[in-house]
This record gives sequence, structure tokens and C-alpha cells, in this order.
Amino acid sequence: ISDIKYKREEVKEILTDSDLEKTVDLNLSETETIWLLDMPDVCVFLESEEAPSIRQRNEKYTELMKSRAGNDRYVDRGMNTFNEPYKVKQIQTSKVPSVDVGIMATTWDMHDTYEAVDKQNKEGTISRPASPAASGEEKTDEEKKNPETGSRGSSARMGKLKFHSCILSSMNFFLLSKFEYKNSDEVPSIKSDSFKIDLFTMERALQLNTYQPKQALYRGFDIIPVCILTFPDVDKEVSTVSTLTGNDMGPNLDRLWSYTCPLTKGRNVSCMSWNKVNPDLIAVGYGQFEFTNQKGGYVCCWSLKNPEFPERLFTCKEGVTAVDFSTKNPNLLAVGFYDGSVSIYNVKYPNDEPIVESSECPSKHTSPVWYIKWIEKERGSGEEGTEVIISISTDGRVTQWSVRKGFETYDLMRLKRMPTRMGGRNKEKKGGAFICSYTGGLTFDFHSRDTNIYLAGTEEGFIHKCSCSYNEQYLESYSGHTGPVYTIQWSPFVPDIFLSCSADWSIRLWHQDKVKPVLSFFSSTVTVHDLCWSPRSSTVFTCVNEGAVEVWDLNSSTLDPLIINNPTSGAKQTSVTFARNSECVLVGDSEGQVTVYQLRCMPPPPENQVPLFYLSRHFEIF
Repeated sequence: ISDIKYKREEVKEILTDSDLEKTVDLNLSETETIWLLDMPDVCVFLESEEAPSIRQRNEKYTELMKSRAGNDRYVDRGMNTFNEPYKVKQIQTSKVPSVDVGIMATTWDMHDTYEAVDKQNKEGTISRPASPAASGEEKTDEEKKNPETGSRGSSARMGKLKFHSCILSSMNFFLLSKFEYKNSDEVPSIKSDSFKIDLFTMERALQLNTYQPKQALYRGFDIIPVCILTFPDVDKEVSTVSTLTGNDMGPNLDRLWSYTCPLTKGRNVSCMSWNKVNPDLIAVGYGQFEFTNQKGGYVCCWSLKNPEFPERLFTCKEGVTAVDFSTKNPNLLAVGFYDGSVSIYNVKYPNDEPIVESSECPSKHTSPVWYIKWIEKERGSGEEGTEVIISISTDGRVTQWSVRKGFETYDLMRLKRMPTRMGGRNKEKKGGAFICSYTGGLTFDFHSRDTNIYLAGTEEGFIHKCSCSYNEQYLESYSGHTGPVYTIQWSPFVPDIFLSCSADWSIRLWHQDKVKPVLSFFSSTVTVHDLCWSPRSSTVFTCVNEGAVEVWDLNSSTLDPLIINNPTSGAKQTSVTFARNSECVLVGDSEGQVTVYQLRCMPPPPENQVPLFYLSRHFEIF
């Protein structure tokens, strides 16, 4: 009974003159304080009670910092720490994504549709049974009362035909052929090669019509605001209007489209490589990074002419981890797999079988191949003008593959483990022997001017400078990262500068004459998976972490990125590259999409494309 709620009835009280003259006492009391935001300060007053204890703790920490050099109790280790948020925050809303969908109906499509409907009408008229009036039968009482009942069947058929015509108007030639022929084998033109080529060309034409405004932005062309399409058999004109968005937001990324199809949905984009001759063709590898989530992979060659389905699709038994196009033979594509094998595909032909593979090679890698690249040998080395494949794997080997009668392998370097050093000392730490004397390799990059010199990144966090002519010892070792190094890339403008990104949340800028990083960039507390220098500006590079795409301009700031874009899909960003012939960035994610972003309102590149003055200052300091 106590749970039953009664409606409260309000009774209006009538006040008299005596009630109005009464004295009423009101007591005001303070209620409990409700804290909406409490951010404790990092400083205390000198006169507070806790000031002496805090001062004593700070003095102990100062003494510890003074005596840490040579102290056995102090060890350098990388830790994952979380900083408290600042009191002043900059909030920016994410741009609402939009998707353009287009369809085109031609005169021959409408003609074929109505021809099919007329044919069905004729067949229905011949097979339709005679009406009761024509056969001499009298109508029933119900039909006399409701004259519309007798035409119910015909009206239902007309409604069915109207619905069927709507469906046929959106059908393609395949469905119309199956409508006319009971068996698809009776249609001789469907399986012909010329018909497939015509369909391929027609699909490209439709995609170009649909993505025309976006592809014009990609090329840097002006968009025609009104495009009028006139058909010779139609009196009316169909006009399509394209609207442009404003660019008054400062430097930003504008999403144009995504390379994706149902086959690649849910597949992790592991690597990307541009074709050296055709700048509109990019090879994308799909494969999982985790050992427990391995499955078959794909290699897709996407073209600007058709963003909704790849030009070539190669199905692989193992996950794809690395791809690269050849420079001398642009139709050859080298592919590295998670099981350690290497294959070469000829993209001229759509066959799934590679022309060369290392599955039967006894000296193949025993761990995943994380990076692969075609390198042209130096002139005067005996094999002038020939290209070889260089790969790096977690088994600690940097291997050269020569393509002759199959694969011939040669190890350029065995990545040896670096000894652990004590803090503040130059002596190596004494301890037990290594379980494995080799460390896993994750990435490498050859010098742009000297193809005999290359950098190799390892799981330990070290970057080693190596030579193809000497495989016994490193030329130099760079230390600074405390986690695995995922990507290394030389600057395309300055031959002595290179960038690296790691799982320790950092991006570091190096000079090849300094063993310590010149600059370090921290913008988030997540792993930085990939980075890429801009081919147009010596101070611009882009990187991706698990949740954002960042564009840095060292000419503007070395503390914060110029652009931070957080995709709304929620997928992890795994790879990034700059377009070769446009101001665009391509980003791959864990859901199988390769999204094309346009760089807008970017500051102009520095004059003469040289490093800025602050780099020389850092060199003088070091």
C-alpha cells in the first residue's frame, strides 16, 4: 500500500485581511555544495600544513636526480604515463561526412524496359481465360452489386506490371538477358571477351560521371557548376548542379572518397605502394597484424578511374604485409606475406598465380616480411641496370632477392641484438647470454643518393645504419626510441635527414651524423603506425595513429600538428601515403577502406626547399 502513489489535490486558500497582516518568519540555510568540475592544482601555499612534507619530498627527488649518474639503483626504462588534462582545452567539432550517390538512365535502357513489358503483356493476353460474359455465363449477384470486382484481376495485373517496370528500369543488361532467355548459356555474347571489355569500359564511364566533382578536386581542376547533358532522343535537358564547399576553415583535410568494395570490407590495410609509371594506380595489401587473427589476404590494384572496384584483385592464402612496384618493370609487383614468403605478380594479367614465388626456396624468411622494396643496383657493380628485391623480417635478416631462373637469395645483414647499457655509463651491462642473438627487423629505407647505404629499424627501438658491401657490423646505431620502430623514411629534399615513428607514441627527426634525435614529436598517447614525407614541401610530413590522421609542418610549429583529423568510422588508422600527382593524402584503416583526403589551405613551402634555421641551431647545440 505504501508504494501506491496518490495524486495531490491543490486547494486554493482564500486569504483574509487578518492573514495578510500576520508576521511570517523565514529561516535561510546553506545547502551542500555540488562540485561540477574539480581539477586539483599542482602547487600548494607555503603557509599550508602540507607544505613542509612536500618540500622535503622535492628535496629528496632533487638529491636522487643529482646522484643518478653511476647509481646502480637507477635504470632507464620506457613507461606509459598519462598526463592530466590542461585547464584550457581547444575543442573542434568533427566535420559531418557526406556520400555522393548517382544513377543514370539512358534511352536504350528505357526502350529495352518497355519492350520487355510489352512482351509480357502480349503473353498475358494470349494465355488469359475468357471472361464470364464472353462465355455466355451470367454474372453473380456480388458482381452485379460491385461492378469493379470483375476487373479486379486486370487491375491487379496492371499494378504488377507497373511495379515490374520500375524494377526493370534499374536492372542491368544481365537481368534483361535472363528475362528473355531461360538459360544464360543460350546468350552467346555474355561470356565473350569483347562483351566483358565493353562492360569494363561502361563501368568506368559511369564511375567517372558519378565522381566527376571529387576527381576534379583531386586533379586540381576547376569544377563546372552546371553540367548540362542533352540526349538526342529526348526533348528535355537534364542538368546536374555541383556545389562547392568553402575553404575558410584554415588548413584542413576534406574527404573525397574511399577505395572499398564488399570483398575488402573488414580487412586490415597493411601496406600501400604507388606505381612508378602510372601515378593513378596504387597497390594495397590486406592482412592482419595479430598472430591470433590470421586469415587469407588480398592484393588490390586500385585506379582513379573506378573507386568502387579494383582493377586487379589477387587472392592470397596468407595475409599480405608488404607490397612494392618495380621501377624498371612497372607491371611487376613484389609482395611479402605473413608466413615469410615473397612473390612477384604481373599486374598485366588478372591471374591469381604469381610468376615467381619463394614458397619452395630453402632460404626464405621464417617470420613475417614487414617491408619489401625494389632497389636498382649501383652502376659498375657487374650487373648494371638490374633490379633486386630487398626484404626485412622478424627473423632478423635483411635479404636480397635476385630474379633469374627463380629466386636467388643473399643476406645483406643479420640484425644483432644491442647490449643493454647502464644509465650514465658507457660500459655494457653484465648478465646472461641472449636467448636469441638476433633481433627482429620491422622496416628499412635506402638512401636517396647512395643505394649502398640503408637504415634498418628493429623491435628493440634501435635504428642501424648499414652498408650493402659490409654485413659484419653496423656503420652506426641510433638510440632514442623505447619501443619497436615501425617506419623509417629519408627526406626527399635533404639527404642527411630522416624520420622515424615507433610504438612509444613518438615521432623523431634524425641527422645521420648524430646518434641522438634532433627533434621529438609527441601529440598523443597511442602508437604511431606509419608516416610519410610530403613530395612537395621539405617541412611537411603526415602520420597516422590508432585514432587520428596528423599533418605536421615544421615551418609552422614543432610542438603541435598543423592538422588533426579524427575519422568518424571508429576504425584504427594503419597506413598513410601522399599522392604523387595531387595535393592529397591516402589513409588505410583496419576496416578495409583507403580514404582519399584533400589538403586544403596549406601554407606555401619554404624557399629553395631546405631545412629551416632551427635545425642548424639544434646541430650546433648537439
